[in-house]
Amino acid sequence: MKIKYYAATLFALCAGTMLGHAQDIPPYTSKVYPGMDGKLVYAADSLGNKIPDFSNAGYKGGGVAIPYVPNKVTVWPVVGDCSVVIQAAIDKVSAMPLDAQGFRGAVLLKQGTYPLDKPLTIKASGVILRGEGSTEIGTILFGRTVTPRPAGNAGSSLINLAGEKGIAVQEATKQLVTDKYVPVGARSLNLASAKGFKVGDKVSVRRYGNQEWIKELGVDSASVGNGKRWRPFVTTYDRVITAVSGNTITVDAPIFTAIETRWGGGDVVKYDDNRIENVGVENLRGISEYNPTVRTSQYYNMDRPDNKPAAAYKGEEYFSDENHYRNLVTISNAKNVWVRSMSAYHFVNSVVQTNAGTKWVTIQDVESWEPVSVRQGARRFIFHLQGQLALVQRCFSQKGRHSFVLQAQEASGNVFLDCKAVNPYSTSEPHNKWANGVLYDNVKAPLTARFWDYIIGWAGANIVMWNCEGDFLIQQPPTAQNYSFGHIGTASVIYNAPLQDLSKPRGYIESLDKHVAPKSLYLTQLKERMGIEAVSNIMLDKADNFKF
Repeated sequence: MKIKYYAATLFALCAGTMLGHAQDIPPYTSKVYPGMDGKLVYAADSLGNKIPDFSNAGYKGGGVAIPYVPNKVTVWPVVGDCSVVIQAAIDKVSAMPLDAQGFRGAVLLKQGTYPLDKPLTIKASGVILRGEGSTEIGTILFGRTVTPRPAGNAGSSLINLAGEKGIAVQEATKQLVTDKYVPVGARSLNLASAKGFKVGDKVSVRRYGNQEWIKELGVDSASVGNGKRWRPFVTTYDRVITAVSGNTITVDAPIFTAIETRWGGGDVVKYDDNRIENVGVENLRGISEYNPTVRTSQYYNMDRPDNKPAAAYKGEEYFSDENHYRNLVTISNAKNVWVRSMSAYHFVNSVVQTNAGTKWVTIQDVESWEPVSVRQGARRFIFHLQGQLALVQRCFSQKGRHSFVLQAQEASGNVFLDCKAVNPYSTSEPHNKWANGVLYDNVKAPLTARFWDYIIGWAGANIVMWNCEGDFLIQQPPTAQNYSFGHIGTASVIYNAPLQDLSKPRGYIESLDKHVAPKSLYLTQLKERMGIEAVSNIMLDKADNFKF
């Protein structure tokens, strides 16, 4: 493999030298590079761990164009609260039969402003909520602060895509993984018996982390997690079986944390899927009404070395009301979902939040502007992923804290592609316990994948940053790794400096301050798995014009 890597690199350099601009040719990395057939080769470490294939992220498992679903009900703005008329239209379409493609139809909200006193909910498969544009002259959903608030309104989301049930595990089908070590990036596992499994089965691949593993991570102390020690936990990968051979099964997407016998091993179990699917929100603007009289002053130099009063250090005063909608869209108990061509203003927390148990979500061409909240913890998590295999692409965040963020071990296989954060108040990152297998691809934002001192512990593992721009901090967790390739920026960050533990080992960094080839890891992986048409399906322009 090394010979192929060096041969490919030498060829590129020689070709560039002959053209007189070798310095302009992005280098390949020692971990991912083209083989003799031109396709990417992934160099494995001594245990077999390698950079995973992230191309299963997104609607329908990646590379599938978001369809146009015909309108079935049209709604115009009415005087006063519009939530009742919109919800009635959603319910009407929800009662219609599914077509052969799994859709019932779309609710079209005509251009105008729709004051809403209650949240909206889609809880049936095949229903789309569509507006006529996300600008100030498009379709505007205005989440009002009403007093007293209706039950369930306070702190809620303006739009909820929420199935009533999730998956139901069939414990009787459980089979233990017999491999002593299943490396990161693997798709095949050996079972005690695969006799009860077949191609097409939906399964949970469960990776156990025992108390010995928690101790190995160094998070078994009462000083980690706000005095709450980490406890053993299970990481679950939502997969479909693609092949069975003897007692070996192959699944459609890789695992993102190694399964190791000494740390608890793993198992595979079938499940019944009760989630809704083929639901979406598109082409509209959401605004959360807030109280502009509630403000907070930003102070600086609070050590006050010259003993002047605090008022002397008073800086910017900003809107900080929090008694209004936290999120624009929340997705729960759902798969094959999209949110696209949206803009959001003034929400406390997020534009889109995917909860644990969600899968195959695409969030694209969505913007967040001027969030309103106190600028401190548990706020402004703008694109907030807690589920699996989501693609967030071409999205924008202004004045977020953790703009492109993930929470906990169920957040795996997610991809942020061509996203940007401006005027941030903190870093984009895996933020909570062991979010794993995440790709930041051509993201412009301050980034971290690190140990969060005494508050969180190891926030993320097997995180890959590819051709990103901005300051970053990357550290290596025990039993895992975090990677930076082609990063342009300083390998340190100023955000949350008191919570940084710089004694932790540095993660893997290659080609600092010079982008690498291919330009996009996700798009190249998608092309190699599904073909150039799959890439064209998710791009604004044809993939033929993209320089991989």
